[in-house]
Amino acid sequence: MSLLIVLRGNSGSGKSTLALVLQRELGAVWIEQDYFRRTVLGETGNYSPLSVELVEASAALALRHGRTVIVEGMFNASKYSGCFNRLRDGHSGPSLFYAWDLSLEETLRRHATRPHKQAHFGEGAMRGWYHGWDPLQGIEEQRIVADESLEAAAARILADVRAV
Repeated sequence: MSLLIVLRGNSGSGKSTLALVLQRELGAVWIEQDYFRRTVLGETGNYSPLSVELVEASAALALRHGRTVIVEGMFNASKYSGCFNRLRDGHSGPSLFYAWDLSLEETLRRHATRPHKQAHFGEGAMRGWYHGWDPLQGIEEQRIVADESLEAAAARILADVRAV
């Protein structure tokens, strides 16, 4: 049975780290928004309709083949709500949605612990990207908050996976 897991949050929240843990544990396909946008499509600016469509089509393909899929990224709600509603409604398995609810100060603190990312973008860019709590339209998301550790968030999601 295919399973869709969506991890959304601001830059620096911990999405990629958690996605990697879950991928290893579940043997899942990991669709990383930044990789698709920056590496595959060569985009550097705002979201393009092509990047939204590529994420959706790739996830739908893997789901159709019975794979567990982790889709991870910032995923601005105004651009991606339709995509995630279609993915949820378009496959027979369960869908689990999680989003970080962190302050700008917390995302900046977390970013400061990642020197490899600081070399590519700094506080100014992060302030421009930050959008706070930005819930998807028509989808209930589980919040991940600042005091929830990586281990606790992973354990919670894995328990949710076992319960579906």
